[in-house]
Amino acid sequence: MNPETLKRYRGRIVGLVIAAVFSVLFFTIGFWYTVAVGIFITIGFLVGKWADGDLNASAYLDALFSKRQ
Repeated sequence: MNPETLKRYRGRIVGLVIAAVFSVLFFTIGFWYTVAVGIFITIGFLVGKWADGDLNASAYLDALFSKRQ
């Protein structure tokens, strides 16, 4: 497979892998445990992004609570 093809479809491939992992988790450990795993993964990602200095929490909060026109 051509590396350019993989690069072009990177988002779709990552999405499919994530969906497959969460599907397996859902069927093996249950819904609420899967939700908890997803929450912990998100928290870990945000802490890592903060540690790298890439987290701009105020921009996220502004986008979340700003009125859309």
